[in-house]
Amino acid sequence: MADSSGFSFDLGGLDTIIARLDRLENDIDRRLEEKLTKIALKVIHDAKRLAPIDSGDLEAALIVDDVKHLMGLAYVDFGTCPEVNAYAVIQHEGFNKTPSGAIVQLTPGEKTLSKGNYNGYSPGKKFLENALKMNENWIKEELSGLLEGW
Repeated sequence: MADSSGFSFDLGGLDTIIARLDRLENDIDRRLEEKLTKIALKVIHDAKRLAPIDSGDLEAALIVDDVKHLMGLAYVDFGTCPEVNAYAVIQHEGFNKTPSGAIVQLTPGEKTLSKGNYNGYSPGKKFLENALKMNENWIKEELSGLLEGW
């Protein structure tokens, strides 16, 4: 439509472009959620292979939560369920503090040692940290491939 100034333009199809961008955003969010869940499940699988074992409760308590979105960021919590957090921290760090304040270093027992090494790491302390370390390059590859094909 022309106006009296002699200059005009028309943006036809803007609704189509906005709809396509919305679909693209939703697709990227979906792919990111799938990747984050896949990564968390792999890290927890490896953490279970490295977790010290006494009665097996620690392995069973390693969980992956749903992907959450907060202020433009997506993240997934994984680790132990709240009921065993205190025990898990002691096992992960490999020491305990007695009521008198003395530090007691934990050593892997027979059951833990019977698991054997896994991907170059020994089961026992730092089981979750080591599971993250062993997957660091793979995690970077997974996340960098998020936008492949775009």
